[in-house]
Amino acid sequence: MAVTKNIKPVKKAVVKKAVVKKAVVKKAVVKKAVAKKAVAKKAVAKKAVVKKAVAKNAVVKKAVAKKAVPKKAAVKKIAVKKAAVPVKSPKPVITKKVTKPAANADAINNVKVRMYCLGTGDCFILKFCNGETVVFTMMIDCGSCQGGPAEFEPYITHLADYVNSSIDLLVVTHEHNDHVNGFSKCENIFKDFKIGEAWFAWTENPEDPTGAAGELLKKRSQMKLALNNAINAMSANSVALQESGSDDFYAKSSLKNNQAFLKGMQTLADINLPVADGEEEAGNAGNSLPGMAKIKKILQDKKTVVQYLSPGQTVTAAKANGVKFHVLGPPMDRDHMFKDGKEGTDVYKKKLSLNESSLAAAAFLNMNKETITDLPFGLQFTIKDKDETDSNAINVQEKYKKDDAAWRKIDNDWLNSAGSLALRLNSHINNTSLALAIEFYGKKVLLFPGDAEYGSWESWHEIEKWKSKEPNGKHFAEDLLNRTVFYKVGHHLSYNGTALQKGIMMMESEEFAAMATLDRKRISLGWKSTMPNTLLLQEIIKRSKGKFFIMNEAEIDGGPSKTLNPLSLKNKAYTTEAKPDGSGPYYIQYTCAVD
Repeated sequence: MAVTKNIKPVKKAVVKKAVVKKAVVKKAVVKKAVAKKAVAKKAVAKKAVVKKAVAKNAVVKKAVAKKAVPKKAAVKKIAVKKAAVPVKSPKPVITKKVTKPAANADAINNVKVRMYCLGTGDCFILKFCNGETVVFTMMIDCGSCQGGPAEFEPYITHLADYVNSSIDLLVVTHEHNDHVNGFSKCENIFKDFKIGEAWFAWTENPEDPTGAAGELLKKRSQMKLALNNAINAMSANSVALQESGSDDFYAKSSLKNNQAFLKGMQTLADINLPVADGEEEAGNAGNSLPGMAKIKKILQDKKTVVQYLSPGQTVTAAKANGVKFHVLGPPMDRDHMFKDGKEGTDVYKKKLSLNESSLAAAAFLNMNKETITDLPFGLQFTIKDKDETDSNAINVQEKYKKDDAAWRKIDNDWLNSAGSLALRLNSHINNTSLALAIEFYGKKVLLFPGDAEYGSWESWHEIEKWKSKEPNGKHFAEDLLNRTVFYKVGHHLSYNGTALQKGIMMMESEEFAAMATLDRKRISLGWKSTMPNTLLLQEIIKRSKGKFFIMNEAEIDGGPSKTLNPLSLKNKAYTTEAKPDGSGPYYIQYTCAVD
């Protein structure tokens, strides 16, 4: 019994120990299973990452393979060609790599407008650029109211170097010496130019199908002859007054007035008559100006393509992609060609008022003939030169013909009405200016109106095909003016070269800038009284915020540089280059952003 009792507790302890061991084993198995599961999970995750990386690598590899296909094809093509060509001449195929230019390599984003400072007169080079790369080169006019070949040559030589004696487009606006005489004074330089194309106004077309251009040219020739005759007669009268030597106060005053008027007439002759250009071959005063004749001959000899443009046309140039040249003037009708604007409303007020009497050009054309048929009064009010039967007539003639009373004579007073003819001729030719609005990508506009006066400006707004062309209901001419970022000021800042309500007041762009070809140091004396027009000067300074560049600001009170120092403009928008002799700059240049 005692033995049995001792055995039972031991068995129980063994069982308990076995249970504990089993529990430990079970816990270890569970822990091992958890660890195994964790390892498996980690392996799956790692496998997923690897799979993702492989997939990504496959995509990249596929893209690379896709990119390499054309190159591979090209190599294959070359290899085939190489096999077909003898071994001695594979060089052009294997070693030469063709690179296509970027799609926007010829996109114009700026225009460098260079004004050559020849003196009061126009001479412009426009370079249409992509960055600093020149895409298209354009020249507008070449002239000055003063200077001979020696004065012109340094500027034109510099210009030729600047464009490498090559321009894509030449524009000749109108036949005034201050716009064309450079072509004759430097004829030999321009003969070596390569000129892609040339544009003139329809008024210069010798084969105008309507016949209107021919009629205008004929009328212009007659007016030139009449003006020349009037000036010759006034010159002779001035000499006679001077030689009379009278000390009479009224005689001296008469002589002074006569000479002042004659100077004014000669000022207009300087730009209108061929003899004023110093060219012996000009001959007849009714001929074309030598500069216009010479450039037309140069273009003819070079077989350059010439276009004669009419208002309402929109033309393009081969290299100037995205650029449109809209033709504003000259007008087609005679009324606008000879129209003057009303001062203070249409144009700015003059500095002075001129006595403009009416005159028929025929009177001057016939003045050298023996028989006068166009007296300004009836024959009953005349007396014969020698009428011995009329004692009163003899008495009058004796007193009238005294040498010391020459200043009293009225024989030539009627010649003063030639001023009206001269002004009419000048305005008529100004209004034949080829006026262009250069538009870039349907946005910004550069305006070059030549010397168009009010009649021409008004006609722009009446071009039929441009009426209500814009979605906003505006006439297209007004819309172009609203978007003008650069304006070449018409007629050297005179009162009548820029329209008021139909011109400058419509130029609203915040980027607006302007240039004026005025140099009061090199100008005909008669022009100083009207150039610059102070009101117009102030308006342009205000609208441009000082970005207004005048050829020479000397003798101009309150010039634009007082408002803005042009050298302070960013990105070297304004540049100039001084002549070695210190006489002034070769040019003034402004860069317009047009993109």
